[in-house]
Amino acid sequence: MPPFLEKILRWSERYTKTDMLYLARGGFSSAVTQAAGITVSLLLAVAVSHFVPKESYGAYKYILSIVGILSLFSLNSIGSAVFQSAAQGFDGVLARAFWDNIRWSVAVFAGALLLAAYYFVMGNNTLAAGILIGGALSPILASASLFSSFLGGKKDFYRQALYGIVDVTVPVLIFIGVVMLTSDPLLLVAAYFITNTVAALYFYRRTLEAYRSHMHTHDEDMLHYSKHLSFMGIINGIANYIDQVLIFHFLGGAQLAVYSFAVAIPDQLKSPAKNIGAILQPRFVAYSGREIQKNMGRKVLLMFIGSLCVTMLYIVAAPDIFQFLFPKYAEAARYSQLYALWMLTIALDPVSTYLVARKLTSELYMNTAVYSVFQLVGVTIGVLVWGIAGVIIARVITRIAVSTTNYILYRRAVMREIASEAV
Repeated sequence: MPPFLEKILRWSERYTKTDMLYLARGGFSSAVTQAAGITVSLLLAVAVSHFVPKESYGAYKYILSIVGILSLFSLNSIGSAVFQSAAQGFDGVLARAFWDNIRWSVAVFAGALLLAAYYFVMGNNTLAAGILIGGALSPILASASLFSSFLGGKKDFYRQALYGIVDVTVPVLIFIGVVMLTSDPLLLVAAYFITNTVAALYFYRRTLEAYRSHMHTHDEDMLHYSKHLSFMGIINGIANYIDQVLIFHFLGGAQLAVYSFAVAIPDQLKSPAKNIGAILQPRFVAYSGREIQKNMGRKVLLMFIGSLCVTMLYIVAAPDIFQFLFPKYAEAARYSQLYALWMLTIALDPVSTYLVARKLTSELYMNTAVYSVFQLVGVTIGVLVWGIAGVIIARVITRIAVSTTNYILYRRAVMREIASEAV
């Protein structure tokens, strides 16, 4: 890093109350990875909007949603546990987590077989075969993808960025080529899972080789903690996917395609904020409760200013973006503008990072309960009464409720921690 830039970052720390040099080093690598991901995702969206009929794309998204729900019945949140263990120096956690997740994915295979059999009997061979492919490959994909969480915990930002860029871009570019040749949902599902699984396995092996000399260190608490997170992840995950399943069943594949385009760009825009949370997490592990409380307000304020600017810019630009890039999905622009309002709640993401960093399972269970109730009830009512608009309103309200709850839980937890530090 150039000396003058380092001086500027150090100077800014008196106002941000944050280690800006550390944030810049980690943030730069994450930003490069995210920029590559957003770019290829945009190219993919343009290709899909021009070459894949809405019904076909809706069926493809539905299959991915079903496989996503099935994948919840494994160690679905083991990545957070791997991140924590790697940050504490347990390099052997990567290989152990890979095989633990494979072993705990028996329910995924079984569920895929049962659902595939059901759709075969119902005469929908495309959905049946697609679910079989996804059910067979998704556990391997999820296990191999743990390399990124491991590298993040090790603060190996350069390798994480380099691997992440290739891991994201190559499968998407191949997928774009497939989209230009066929619109068959089954072939799209096969292309998605095969390319992503092969890429993840390659970088998993590269990561193992890079840290092989330290792979003998193990964290015995990793599996226990990941079980807690994964149990919460089952309920959270069902709530995450229920919108797509309900829209497909009640409104049809074409409307699911419209909905997918409406939420796609705002969901991509949240990725940089998510990476900031990942960068802050190792710091929150090391800092005392008093240090975290002292600096949390400024972090939240900076996040709010940033999210407000991005949200307003996107709401203004959305109609032109859709008209220019996705003319067949121009109707999705108004839904996307409404959905973008949830990005304002990103300001409170640092308090969520605190709860995870401190492994506060009781608070995380409360977070899960609030999210699940609001999402499941709200989305169900919304899709039946107002269609796509109802689903989006429910998701925005859910995010507000969860962020508010997290802030209350953070305040209680950090005050309790400060009191225990004073004893």
